[in-house]
Amino acid sequence: MATTTGRRSGTRQRILETCRELFNRRGTADITTAEIAAAVGINEGNLYYHFKRKEQILETLFAAFAAELREVAAADLAEGEAETRAARYFRGWFGLMWEWRFFYRDAMVVRRLAPGLQAELETLADEGQADLRRALRSMAANGLIVADDDELERMMVNAWIVATYWIDYLRMRHGVGDITRRHLDWGAWQLMGIFEPYLTAEGRRLLAAAGGVRPGPVPEVQA
Repeated sequence: MATTTGRRSGTRQRILETCRELFNRRGTADITTAEIAAAVGINEGNLYYHFKRKEQILETLFAAFAAELREVAAADLAEGEAETRAARYFRGWFGLMWEWRFFYRDAMVVRRLAPGLQAELETLADEGQADLRRALRSMAANGLIVADDDELERMMVNAWIVATYWIDYLRMRHGVGDITRRHLDWGAWQLMGIFEPYLTAEGRRLLAAAGGVRPGPVPEVQA
């Protein structure tokens, strides 16, 4: 028989998983606590037992997102050939953009609903840029790209901009509301385009290993 603690833990996890799905699908601002409770199959009182405010849900989800992002960032430090490690890193980065797309798409809303996350968001961005810089330097040291320190820094900044604001670009330039994996595949292709001029012959294997196949034009919104 499940213990009371186990049931509470299971309910809390279901709330978090349901919220991530709802936020990804419909947006952070548009989901009410009543809808969350109904989707989980509990009453609002039970929801409030676990999370008093939506802000607490966002803070807890952000902690999980940050942990996964740090795990992805460590991929280029793992064992194996340099190009394989780098490929895992870039695949993982855009994979997280899909799994946690509401954090990218609804960044301003998240900051408004959970202002306490501001410092953590800044810290995570600093860490992410440092990790990307380290990955690029590792690629250069292993003969995958040829670039000096200034070029590596420009690559890092440009790659960070594309990855971080890709969903915003889709929304503003192409009117895309529902983000699909194809949209992020296109973003990954654009990201690889930043590195491509600097890749060595061996480094071009990285492009293939990271799934660097042109996905075609971005899906447009139908009028």
